[in-house]
Formats: sequence, C-alpha cells, structure tokens
Amino acid sequence: MTAHDPELQAARAEIQSVIETDLSTYLARDRTAWEKNWVQDERFQSIMECGTMQIARGYEEFRRNVFDSMDASPGPIHADIRRENITIEVHGDMAWATFDEIATETENPLIAPNLSHNFRLFERSGRRWRILFHGCWAEPLRDISSPAVEVNQDCGVVWLNSAASECLRTFEGLTISHGTLRASSPSWDKGLRETVSRSHKLKGFGQFSQVASAGENSVTFPVVLGEDGEGALLTCWVRVADCRVYVLFGEDPDLSKQIRIAELIFGLSQTQTEILDRIARGFDLSGISAELGFSRNTARTHLRRIFEKVGVRSQIELLRTLISFRV
Repeated sequence: MTAHDPELQAARAEIQSVIETDLSTYLARDRTAWEKNWVQDERFQSIMECGTMQIARGYEEFRRNVFDSMDASPGPIHADIRRENITIEVHGDMAWATFDEIATETENPLIAPNLSHNFRLFERSGRRWRILFHGCWAEPLRDISSPAVEVNQDCGVVWLNSAASECLRTFEGLTISHGTLRASSPSWDKGLRETVSRSHKLKGFGQFSQVASAGENSVTFPVVLGEDGEGALLTCWVRVADCRVYVLFGEDPDLSKQIRIAELIFGLSQTQTEILDRIARGFDLSGISAELGFSRNTARTHLRRIFEKVGVRSQIELLRTLISFRV
C-alpha cells in the first residue's frame, strides 16, 4: 500500500478511532464497549510506568487491573486529555502507533496532570483492529507539585511548572534572565552551571545506569548556592530523569542518610544532629532556635561545636561536606 492508498488511509483512521475509543470508554466506565478494543488472549501484553511499574501478561490480568481501577471510582470521569505527535504505521494485518498523551488540570484526583509517551501494537482480525500490546510511560517530574525547571546544557530554560514560576518570585538563590536559569549571585553561578553540564552527559542509558546503580536508582546532585541575608543556606538539586535535566528547589532536601553518617563519623550529639538537619533544610539560626526551643546564642554555640567536630568554618562548607558522603 502506498502513502495515499485509500485502504491505508482507512486503516489509519480505524486505528486512530480505536485509540480514541479506548480512552473515552474507559472514562465513561463503559466496560462492554471498552473490551472490544483489545485482543483478548494470552498473547496480549501491557507495560505501564506511571509512578510505579505495572506489567500484565495476558489479557485477563490486564482486564482485572483495569476493572479494579473502575471499581475504585465507578462514576464517569470528566477530564481534559489530548494527544499529540501521533504516528501510525500499517503493514498488512499488523500496525503500530506512537503518541504523547497530555492530561491538564482536572478536579478529579484520579486524573493527575501529566505527560505520558504511548506505544500500541495492533492486530487486524476480520475487519476490526484491536490492541495486542499496550505500553505507557509517564514523565513523573512533569507533574510534581514542587518547583521544577528543565534546562539544557547551557542552563537555558526548556520548561518549568507553575510552582517554579511562583517560587522564583521570592527564592533568593535562583533567577531566570533572558531565558536562562542563573544563580542570583555571579559567584554562585559557576557551581550550578558545572553541575548542569555534567548532568547532561549522563542522559544516555549506559551512563545513567552506572551512576544510578551507585545512588539507589537516583541521579541527583545537590548544589550549595550560598547564604541568604539571614544566614540560611540556599540549595538546589540537579536531577537527571526521563532523558532530561531538571533543577529542583524550594523544597526540603532529603539528606537524612548523609546526616546519619555524619552523626556516626563525627560523634554528633542528638541536639547537634537536629541542628544539622535544620541547616540542611534551609533554616537560619533564628529559625533553628525557634524550632528547637532554645536561644539564638545557644544555637550559635552548638553550631560552633559542630564546626569543630567536622573540621569546617562555615555552614556552606558544612553542607558541602555532608552532601559529599556516598549513600
């Protein structure tokens, strides 16, 4: 069949109709109509990575999983979901399709805003096309609620979420200037740029896997930017995910394992460990003293003793030592 063959065009239209019907009948909770879209035997396979991996071997297992989700919310779901970058290839009685699926804001908690990449393998039986393989891979960092900015290797902003737009108005560590994410102070910018550039070299599967295997499947690099006017540390986190590089900020960093290592290595007391935890989460001395219930001078005394035990002279050096521990 040629590209303009009426039979080919009709097949593509029928396949796109199956793709649309799959979603519409699922949202409508029309089980009978939904089942007509699938090859219903043991050859069927489904792989979904949408925050957690779900694999179904055989149609019955897939059907059971889908019906369980319908049982959890039996009423029709109204959501704004669109598809982009649709490609359909037809070869005899087999075909495949790829497309991106974008779910925007919705009041229904079952349909979270997200972007997913999809693959479908189709088989024609008689005059009807049905789905033989179902694949769906979501991009989890595109729908997180905390501030996130995707950047290219030169820190140019590719994408940012609404939380990042809002937080950048008050966050003292980062700013966007002429489409580029920069540290607020030129003296802080070098470390951010070097980390972003290094992270872009890890987007390939092989490099990513090597680093992730040493870091519990996460490729994330903390960046200590500097101190704000009150002496609180300003940090951000450069993360490689979905073959992209993101800068995360404005959230409490998860340094619990490194803090535990520091406690054991340097013999920190419970109070000193609690102070270290607050420093890692961006508290200044006033915030630490208010949080832990003692005076600012007492907090300063504890901090000086932490410096002595760790062998550093500033909070910046302290946090850089902390994040250097491998876990």
